[in-house]
Amino acid sequence: MENHRTITDLPLEVLDLIFKELWSMENKLRLAITHEKLGKAFSYHSRNTYKSFRPWFNIPEDLLMVLLRECGPTIVEFVFANYAWSDVLIKAVELHCPNLRSAQFVINKGQKEIFEPLLLNMRHSLTSVEIIINDVEQIPKILKAVSELTNLKKFWYLGYSDESFCHLQHLVSLEELRIECRGRKYINLLQFCGSLTNLRRLTVINSFIVPPEEPAPMVWISLEELILEKCEISTELPDCPKLRRLKIQFCQCEIDGLVYRFILKNKRDIESIDESCNPPPYNAERFLQVLRDCPKLRILCTPMNEIKIYQGYVSSIVEILRRKGFTREDPFKLDIYWRDKWKWIKRLVSGIR
Repeated sequence: MENHRTITDLPLEVLDLIFKELWSMENKLRLAITHEKLGKAFSYHSRNTYKSFRPWFNIPEDLLMVLLRECGPTIVEFVFANYAWSDVLIKAVELHCPNLRSAQFVINKGQKEIFEPLLLNMRHSLTSVEIIINDVEQIPKILKAVSELTNLKKFWYLGYSDESFCHLQHLVSLEELRIECRGRKYINLLQFCGSLTNLRRLTVINSFIVPPEEPAPMVWISLEELILEKCEISTELPDCPKLRRLKIQFCQCEIDGLVYRFILKNKRDIESIDESCNPPPYNAERFLQVLRDCPKLRILCTPMNEIKIYQGYVSSIVEILRRKGFTREDPFKLDIYWRDKWKWIKRLVSGIR
C-alpha cells in the first residue's frame, strides 16, 4: 500500500513557509497545538519574535501555554499586565522561561497573590524588575520578595509609599532605582540607599525626603545621575563624588541653600544641571560661582529666578565661559525656562564682541 504523508512529515523549512501564510497569531498557535512536530515548527518559525513578550489580553490560556512551551527559552523580557493570570500560567513561565531576565508587573487591587512566588522562584535570574502596584495590601510582600533578588540591577516602582521600602537596602547589586509615589508621603530614602554601593542612577518622584531615622552613610559613592521631581526635601543630601547629571525639578527645599551647597560639594564631574526649585538655589553671584567652579559643566537648565539680567551681568557669564574654552563651534548650553528672559539674554549676548 502507498504510504500516506501528512503535514507533519514536511521539513521545518517548509512548515516555516506555511506559518508565514497564517497572518493571525491565534491561527498559528491553533496549528501549533495540534501536533508536537508543529509546535517545534512554530518555535522555528518564531525565532526571537518573543524575546520581549507581552501577552495580548484575549489570547486563550491553552494557546498561551503552547507559546510558553515552545518559545519560552527565547523570552528575555516579560510584561505581566492586562491578562487573567492563573497559578498554572505562572508555573509555566517559571518552567519554560529559563532565560527570563526582565519582568514588568501590573498588580491591581483584588488580584490573586501570584507574583510574589514568581519573584522568589526567579530570585537568581532576574536582573530588571518594573512594578506598577495598585493594591496596598500586597506592597509589603512584593517589596520583601524584590529585596531577595540577588542579581537585580534595575528596579522601577510606581505605587503607594510604604515602610517596606526599607527592604531595598539588601539589593547590593542594584545600579538603577526609580521610585514614583502616589500621594506624597515620607520616604526614608537616605536610610535604605546608604547600603546600595553600586547604585549609579536614582530617580525619586512625588515624595517627602526626610533625615534618616538611624545613622546612615552620607556618601552615595557610585551615583552618577540623580533625579528628584515634585519632592519636598528637608534634609541635606549625601555626597555624590561621581555625580555627572543632576535634575531637581518642581521641588520644595526646606533648607536654605541646600541645592547650591550640594552642587558645589559634588562639582568635580558634573556635566549637566537641570533645576527648578523653590526657593531658587542661587542668586546672581552664586549662579556665576557654579559656572566657575564646575569644570566639566556643559548644560545648565534653569528659570534664573531672582536674578536680574543686564548687560554687565551677561558679559560676566560670557567671560567665564570663554575662559573655560567654550566657543561658537563648541558652545555651552544654557536653557532658560522663562522665554522672555531667554530672549533678553540672547539680545544682550549678540552685542558682545
